[in-house]
Amino acid sequence: MASGTAIRYPLFPYYPAVIDILHNRNAGRVLDAPCGTGWLGDMLSAQGSRQIAVDGVGLWEFPPADAGYQSVTEHDLDTPLKVDTAYDAVVCCEAIHLMTNPGVLAQSLYQALRPGGTLIVTTPNTWYLRSRWQFLMRGFHSGFRPMVGKQRGVDYIAYFPFSFPQLHLLLTHYGYTDITLHEVNEPKPKRMIERLLAVPSRLYYRGRVKGAENEDVRQFWRQAGSDQSVYGRWLVVSARRPDEPVPAQTQA
Repeated sequence: MASGTAIRYPLFPYYPAVIDILHNRNAGRVLDAPCGTGWLGDMLSAQGSRQIAVDGVGLWEFPPADAGYQSVTEHDLDTPLKVDTAYDAVVCCEAIHLMTNPGVLAQSLYQALRPGGTLIVTTPNTWYLRSRWQFLMRGFHSGFRPMVGKQRGVDYIAYFPFSFPQLHLLLTHYGYTDITLHEVNEPKPKRMIERLLAVPSRLYYRGRVKGAENEDVRQFWRQAGSDQSVYGRWLVVSARRPDEPVPAQTQA
């Protein structure tokens, strides 16, 4: 944030990873869905990223007028989203686990991208050791407590816990390629006991890497067995909508 600017949203470690992907992919037109209170537009404006134009989609939370968004549309992302612009990138932060229809969301965001465009998804990671241990002991992951008595639109309700393999499967199903797990600047592991408890799974992942039948499978297991996947509290995953094939030239 610029010096002297009031912070209007919580600061999370995945923010820099998302912004770095946008810059590295040379995204000029971005859709923030959902935009929430507008951290993405706000931070891009504070950095002077004028070359990135951001539109937003919101339902219960909306950014202030000075948060750097060109337009903000009200829409429930559990229903199909139709946009008039083909975006270079779509950012979906901390939302896919809150959707009752994550497949509808994945498909809508795919259609909002131009061919070759980038999707960026962030979501809590349920593979880190404390979350696995809590599931073993209590039957639910960290942050995914039973939601009995909660009301959608009023309370925070998390429907689907995601790991990197689950997110990879969902995005692959809807046609995305180049699915990549990105590093988040956070302690990994946060507690040393996690490193000890992770030994069996790390050995398993190494075996799958060695036995992979092709490079795509090998890359999947490398990412699934990475520190970010095993120890990290967040997943930041990018994926691409494939380029459209070049039409074959017809002979006159």
